[in-house]
Amino acid sequence: MVIPFRQTMAYRLALAAGSLVLVILTTYFLMRYIQSGNNVGIIASIAGAVMAVTSLFYNLGEVRNAKVPASTLKRARRR
Repeated sequence: MVIPFRQTMAYRLALAAGSLVLVILTTYFLMRYIQSGNNVGIIASIAGAVMAVTSLFYNLGEVRNAKVPASTLKRARRR
């Protein structure tokens, strides 16, 4: 039986890594807007950072529910 890619651990970890990149980028832009004093940018960056952190924790939580192919489990047991 073939597991759909969207249910695999590789897909879930890729989503979590993408979310981590978003957290880093939004934090960078937040620091830049604070330095320049742009209030609208600060508010937008805070909202973006909150959404990015939420998506990071959601994706890390979904990693626990990811399926691992049987062939990978067999290889892991041999070691």
